[in-house]
Amino acid sequence: MNYQCEICHYIYEPENGDSEGGIEPGTSFKDIPSDWLCPRCGIDKSSFKPMAKEIQAQRGKDPLLVMVLGLTQGLWTIAGTGSYSVTRQIGRTFLEELKSKGLDFDDSKTSLESVRSYFVETHHMAGNIEYSIGEDEVDLKVKNCRFFPVCSHLESQGVLITTCPYTNTAAMAMEEATGYRFRISKEPQGFGHQITLKKVSKVK
Repeated sequence: MNYQCEICHYIYEPENGDSEGGIEPGTSFKDIPSDWLCPRCGIDKSSFKPMAKEIQAQRGKDPLLVMVLGLTQGLWTIAGTGSYSVTRQIGRTFLEELKSKGLDFDDSKTSLESVRSYFVETHHMAGNIEYSIGEDEVDLKVKNCRFFPVCSHLESQGVLITTCPYTNTAAMAMEEATGYRFRISKEPQGFGHQITLKKVSKVK
């Protein structure tokens, strides 16, 4: 049986194996070592799903992603940069959800680890979120994001507002921990984004 990566849609075919990854032709997916990674995007094998024996054409976007795409484009058309208030509300809503799960936001490191744990370990929405904390800014690297195709499409259309849950939640988590607002900047990188949160002003 063929298996397909949920992130980049690479298809593992047992009859072909993965020569670059050291997987011999004829190796079934269940017999691939647990440390094997997708040769296209680098996600681990837990993000592969079984397919029918015949390779099928890639299906359309998930209905939820289509809705996010339409709502985000609509907001940008109506309000432009004014729609950034919506992204802050997304972050606040997620922050309350994380608090209800008992996650902590006592300091910067604990806050970002809570965000990473919720999205990566609990809900598997990304392969990983790496972060580094500076005096006035925070850098986050989101790897193998399930929303990457939608974000890329929005960015190619000049839509700057982002409904990215990691970005908005991390910004609000840092505000909670430090008492400062943070300006968001985001650049595509691989099948994810490089995100910078820059401290701008004290929350009143």
